[in-house]
Amino acid sequence: MVDPDTANTGLFGSQDEPEEEASTGASRLPIKRIAIICAAVAAVALLVSGAVYGPTVVRVIQQSDTKVQSRDQVGAFTLDKSDDATSTAEYIRDAVATEVNLDQSVGLIYKDQANSVILVAGTARIWKPEASLKSAFDVMTDNSGGVSDIRDMDAGDLGGLMRCGVTKTQDEDFPVCGWADNGSVGIALLPGQQLPDAHKVTLELRNAIEHRA
Repeated sequence: MVDPDTANTGLFGSQDEPEEEASTGASRLPIKRIAIICAAVAAVALLVSGAVYGPTVVRVIQQSDTKVQSRDQVGAFTLDKSDDATSTAEYIRDAVATEVNLDQSVGLIYKDQANSVILVAGTARIWKPEASLKSAFDVMTDNSGGVSDIRDMDAGDLGGLMRCGVTKTQDEDFPVCGWADNGSVGIALLPGQQLPDAHKVTLELRNAIEHRA
């Protein structure tokens, strides 16, 4: 005869063991698969990041050796070295350099027979040229009636971003032009000039004072 206890143990035991194994297998996390998926996601994120930020990093490195240096003569314009001109230019230079966080900067006033130009330019590693140029324009807002009607202009051979607008004062309205790339920022106030001429003069001054090794 078959022992009932033994029979029951054998019957139910043979059924319980597969259920335990199945339960244990279901509770196991597919760690290897998760690791592969995580690695794939990280690789895609790295590729996307490289595609987005890679060109900017290259430009910043390429333009990190940008220098700005005053010139006594630029076309028809002569550098005004008088005390009043120097003081005015330095005042605006300090404001722009602080707001944009420039490493090296110059403040200059150039004159021809009819007009004068106040020019501030400086260098730094600039990751967001558009934001830096906006900050430079904001300085003009603090010191005059603000800059309006800002529009994109041709930046010339040095590239980057160039924009011109108009500032309103009690005496007159006059153009303000500025540029920014990954190595420099500059802004020019051009009383007595029309916007197309102001843009042309700003390009001429930038090409004269900005250099890359």
